[in-house]
Amino acid sequence: MSGAGERADGRDRPPRPRWLTFLAVLLLLVGGRLFVTSASDLHRVATGTADVLDLDGSLDAQQETLLRGQVVLVNALSRHRPVSLAVHALARLGLGLLYLFAVAAIFSGDTRGGRAGLLAGWAGVVVSAGHALFLVAVVRPMLPWLAPMLGDALARDAVTAGRTGFDPHLVAAQASFYLLQVPLAVTGVAVAWSLVLVAYFRGRRVRLFYNGQLRQVDHD
Repeated sequence: MSGAGERADGRDRPPRPRWLTFLAVLLLLVGGRLFVTSASDLHRVATGTADVLDLDGSLDAQQETLLRGQVVLVNALSRHRPVSLAVHALARLGLGLLYLFAVAAIFSGDTRGGRAGLLAGWAGVVVSAGHALFLVAVVRPMLPWLAPMLGDALARDAVTAGRTGFDPHLVAAQASFYLLQVPLAVTGVAVAWSLVLVAYFRGRRVRLFYNGQLRQVDHD
C-alpha cells in the first residue's frame, strides 16, 4: 500500500503520516490479541470447560509459575465468578473490535479513521480503568484461597520437572505478585498507550490529514 495513498481516479490525496501507519499496526496486534483472549474467556464461561496446561519442565521456574498462575486464576474465575469474568471479557472484546475497526478505517482511507482512532484511545482508558477495578475488587479477594490451589499445582509441576517445591509463604507472595501486582502494572502501561492514542489522534498532523481528505471528498 502506497504511503501517498493514491486515489482510484489517479489523483493524489494527502500522504498518510508514517506514525499513523505504525500505530495502526500496533492497534491491529493489540486488537487481535484482545479479540482472541476475550473470545476464549467467553467460550470458557459458556461451556464450563477448564483450561489444561501441561508443563514438561523445559521452562524456568518463574515462567512456569506465571503460566500456571494464570491458568489457576482463569479456571477459578470461570467457576466461582463467571458473571464478572464474562463482563470483563465482553469489555475487552468490544475494545478489540473497536481497535480492529480503527485499523480497517485507517488502511482503507476511510475519513472516519481519525475519529475511530480517537474513540479507540478513550475506550482504552475506560476499559483499562475497569480492568484495574476488576483486579482490585474481584481478583485480590480471591488470593487467600487461590494461593493453596496454586501451591498444589506448582508442587505437581515441580515433580514433573524434577525440582523441589515452593515454600507456602513464597507461593502466597508469588500469587500476589503474578496475579495482582504484575497485571496492575500492565494495566498502567495500557492506560499510557491509550493516552498516546488520544494525544496522537487529536494532534495537528492527523487532523490536517483527515481534513484534507474530507475537503477532497466534498469537491468530488
